[in-house]
Amino acid sequence: MKKNDHFVLIAISLIGLSSCMKKTDQDRAIALVESKFEKSGQQLNFDDSKLDSLYTIEPKAYADSLRKGNELDSVLAVLESEIEHFSQQESDSVGLISARITKDRYRLLEIAKVKPQFIGWKLTGVKTDELKTGVLTFKFNKGITEIVP
Repeated sequence: MKKNDHFVLIAISLIGLSSCMKKTDQDRAIALVESKFEKSGQQLNFDDSKLDSLYTIEPKAYADSLRKGNELDSVLAVLESEIEHFSQQESDSVGLISARITKDRYRLLEIAKVKPQFIGWKLTGVKTDELKTGVLTFKFNKGITEIVP
């Protein structure tokens, strides 16, 4: 082989080795949990564990709130356009329904103001030998440097 081929082979090997040695976020979380429990003597099983992100409000719940708010806006618009064609008793009933929908809409508008913000991580599905039927969950800060309550 030529000298350049040796250099390329060594460079590729080093890059591959360094990428294999990098710890994933889940590896770092597991290491923190293991260090917390190392003196307790408990055996932890991380085979089914999963690392998920934590938000102030889950992005899916936030999107659902926005969608539901838009639906309520449509319902309110229909009720307001039709209320003049009803009798007084029907109009009063629709007014009560409209008030309830409006109250729900304002609640959803408040939720929409609080956009999802990333606050950390959680490791779920950690089994221990002492909890035969249950699993443990741990929460971590954003950098996965400490376990938080």
